[in-house]
Amino acid sequence: MKLTDLLRDQQIIIQLIWGDQKIEFSSVVVDYDESSAYVTPYMHNGSPLTINVTNKVDVNCNVFTNNQSKQRVSWKNVELTTVERKDKTLYCLKTSGYNHIAKPDERRLHERVIIQVKAEVFDGRKEKGVEILVHDISDIGISFHAPKSFAPTSKQLIVTFTDSIDEKQFNIRVGCTITRTTERSGNLFVGCKIMEENKDFRLYGFMKRLYSKKNLSLDNQ
Repeated sequence: MKLTDLLRDQQIIIQLIWGDQKIEFSSVVVDYDESSAYVTPYMHNGSPLTINVTNKVDVNCNVFTNNQSKQRVSWKNVELTTVERKDKTLYCLKTSGYNHIAKPDERRLHERVIIQVKAEVFDGRKEKGVEILVHDISDIGISFHAPKSFAPTSKQLIVTFTDSIDEKQFNIRVGCTITRTTERSGNLFVGCKIMEENKDFRLYGFMKRLYSKKNLSLDNQ
């Protein structure tokens, strides 16, 4: 079964992977041509999210669906690009000759992305937050610089911040627990482990990684 054998209105699941982080969302087949299938995009704050996954970025795209026999099938390492087709924003899915058959996922170490974004951290039940600078994130962790006076009464924290990627605003609120604290340049450097499933945080991390790779590629041209 090829991607172009998918039926219009057929439900699929798109899975995006970087490192051990996964983002999954449902989509529907809208159209197809000889080489590609066109599906509905991921909607964020009411508008389609621009995603482009090609062999130039360190991100994998997998597609899952059920065939006519109700068996779950998948395509691995699919190329996904955002296109305009018939006055609609859609994702174009395309495979190469080598990846028509499903392959096992490659497992890699959690990779961190440096973001350097101003944020607030809330300690336990305290209503007033402390201003911090988020240094980096991964799918399972977050680290930040805090004032030397920062003395949380609990290891359980909530970190909130706002950032924009490709003119899309992300309002992040993530619960975490302190795993290490060290002094660095007169401030505290705090490392935390994410303690809850947070789709917005995972999507933000994915988009941050994707666009950092894109900018790096442009800088090297």
